[in-house]
Formats: sequence, structure tokens, C-alpha cells
Amino acid sequence: MMALDTTLQNRTEQHYDSHPFDAITPEDEHAPRTIQPKPFIEFCERYLRRKTTVAEIGCGPGRGTMYLAALGTDVTAVDISAASLARARKRAPKAGFVRATAMMLPFSDACFDAVVSDGVIHHTPNARAAFAESVRVLRPGGYLYLGLYNRRRHYYYIYTYAGPPIRWLDKSAAGRAALGMTLIPLYYLVHLVKSRGRRRWAGARNFFYDYIITPQATFYTCEEITTWGGELGLDLTKYDPSLGNVHVFVFRKSPIGRNDHGNSE
Repeated sequence: MMALDTTLQNRTEQHYDSHPFDAITPEDEHAPRTIQPKPFIEFCERYLRRKTTVAEIGCGPGRGTMYLAALGTDVTAVDISAASLARARKRAPKAGFVRATAMMLPFSDACFDAVVSDGVIHHTPNARAAFAESVRVLRPGGYLYLGLYNRRRHYYYIYTYAGPPIRWLDKSAAGRAALGMTLIPLYYLVHLVKSRGRRRWAGARNFFYDYIITPQATFYTCEEITTWGGELGLDLTKYDPSLGNVHVFVFRKSPIGRNDHGNSE
């Protein structure tokens, strides 16, 4: 069994308990389709039906969970953060919820028709292993929606080079106060303009903490992820880089059992 980096796992759990990645408004809760990324809507419309069993790995405060539940899928939402799960549960009471790490899912092999992993594995100690866990619980012939940070976009440089001094400031009360009077208000104004007045202060602050202060963010090229998929017996059915810093992969798990090196069993 793979040893987990529990120190990083604990830091990530504590981070998202304190700063859930939440910018959902009451208006959004009444119309969850309007806040979904276009590739995710297309995935749901093409591959999911009522009663389709779906594992949503890293559900956060329930943005995707609300939509999956509204579609009538049998969704089980997983997250490491109790605070995020509490928010998601209020927004999608018909869904099932499990508190767990993406690194070690408490499910049997091949038990879900579809798996959604959107913006999650790049926050884990080992993205390749977290990816493999999502594949493990997907049935042969099922579909995986994967969204993760793109190594070839500008966010990589912001997190890698501008991020360390900002994360250092966040470690002290004085540093946090300085951020609260400078960078976070600026970040809020940018989001306010981009959202045409819809982004609220709390939502912008949560975005700032997710993108800049989060304990772990890793970045991958399309070639790396498609190689991982091939090693795990997956066929790439769609690649979509249109979301900017996040690129989206839709994989189909081969109906023929293959081991982690892509060889027939």
C-alpha cells in the first residue's frame, strides 16, 4: 500500500476548512447550470443519464454536486474538507457524501459508471496516484472527467514565483493584515470587473486563497496526462484547453482489463 504524505494532506484539509473554494451565490443555487464550465456541461449531457452512478472526487462546496443532483444522477461526492462537505450537503441534500482523501478512496474497484475529478489531483501529494485511484473505482467502459492545472499557462508562473513570498506573509498575523489591505482588495476588484459585478468579497477572497495560498498546486502538460491515461488503460475521447489555466480531459476506461502498464491481462 502506498504511504501517504499525511503532513501535506493535513495542511490541505485545514486550508480548505478555513477557506472553502466557494463563490456560489443564492442565485447560483437556484440555477446551478449557469456556473458550470462549458466542457463539464457537455460531458454531463453526452455521458450521464438519470440514475447514472457518479463519483465526484473533490466536490468542494458543491458547485458540480448541485448540477449532478439536478440531473438526477446517483452522485456520491467526496472531499477531504469537512467545512466544504457541510456546504455541499446543504446545496445538494439528495446526493451522498463521504469525507475522504482522493489518494485513498473508500470504494471497491469498478463501482461507478462515471467519475468527475475537477480541479483536485493537482492539490494532492501525488497527482499520478490520485489519478489512478479515480480510475480504479471507474467501471470498464465508464467515463472520467478530469480537470487540472495546465503547465503551459500563466498561472504556473504566478504560483511558482510570485506565490512563495505571499504564502510567507500569510504565516503571520501582520502579513495577513497586509494582504488584506493590499493584494486581496486588488484581486477582488479584478474579479468584480471580470464577473460584471457578480463576484462578492468573500468569493474573491476564497479564490485568492485557493489560487495563491493553497499548500499544494502542481501543473501538467497535455502529453503527461495522456501518457498517464494510456498507462492506466484509458482512451482519450476529448481534450479541451479552452478554460485557460485548467485543461480538461475526458477519458474512457477500456472495457478490456489492462494493468497499470497498459498490457492486456
